[in-house]
Amino acid sequence: MNKQKKLLLERGIFILIVFVLLGVIVITEKFGSIMIPQATKKIETYIENKYKKLNLKENKVIFKNTTYTMKVESKENKNHYFYINYYNRKITDTYKKDYLEGKNLLTHIKKKLKKEINNKTNTNCDIEITSTLDKYTDLVKEKIIKEDNLLELKFFIIKKELIIDKWDEEIIANKINNFLDKFTGITPKSYTITITNQEDITESIEIKNITNKVSKEIISDIINNKKSDLLKENKITYKYLN
Repeated sequence: MNKQKKLLLERGIFILIVFVLLGVIVITEKFGSIMIPQATKKIETYIENKYKKLNLKENKVIFKNTTYTMKVESKENKNHYFYINYYNRKITDTYKKDYLEGKNLLTHIKKKLKKEINNKTNTNCDIEITSTLDKYTDLVKEKIIKEDNLLELKFFIIKKELIIDKWDEEIIANKINNFLDKFTGITPKSYTITITNQEDITESIEIKNITNKVSKEIISDIINNKKSDLLKENKITYKYLN
C-alpha cells in the first residue's frame, strides 16, 4: 500500500471514529433528556427523606455531562442554595458546604456589604466574614439569611491598607482614626488595618482587632514592636508583613 492510500485510509478511520463518538454523545444526551422525569422523582424522594424540615424551593432538573442536577433554594433567600446530583444511580449533594455552612450565601453577602460600604463611605475596602453560617447563633443566622440590617450586625471585619507618608505614631494614629470616622452607623466586629510606610514600602504592619479609635501610645508600642499591657488590654494584635 502506497503512502497516499495509507493516508486516505487513516483519515477515513479518523472520520469514522469522530462520527461514532458524536453519535454516542447525541444518543446519550437524548436518552438523558428522556430520563429527566424519572431522575426528578428520585431526587424529590431524596429531598423528602433528608430535607423535609427545611423550607426549600425545588427547581427543574438539568441533565448535563451524564449528571442530573437540581438546584434547591431557601424560600427565604434565593442566594442560599445547594445542589443535588444524580449520577450512575447514586445521589449526592452539596448541602454541608453550600447550605449548612452558607458558602454561596456568604459569598453573595460579602459582595453586597463591600458595595454598600463603598457607596455609604466612598471608601473602597475589603470584607472578611468571621465564620461559616452554621457557627453563628440562630438569631444571627436568621438575620444573615434575611439580609436584615447587615451593616449593624457584628459578623464581619473591615480590612484596609493605609499608606503613611511619615512613620510617626501620632500621624499613624490620626490616619487610622480619620479612616474609622467614616464608618458611622456601620458596626463590624472589628477592623484590620495594614499600615505601609510610603518612604519604604517594605515596612508594613498588619494591625488586627481594632474596635475603637487608637491612641498614639498604642501605635508607638506597635511600631516599636512591644508586646505591651496596653495592647493586651485593648486586645490588639499585630504582625510585620515584610
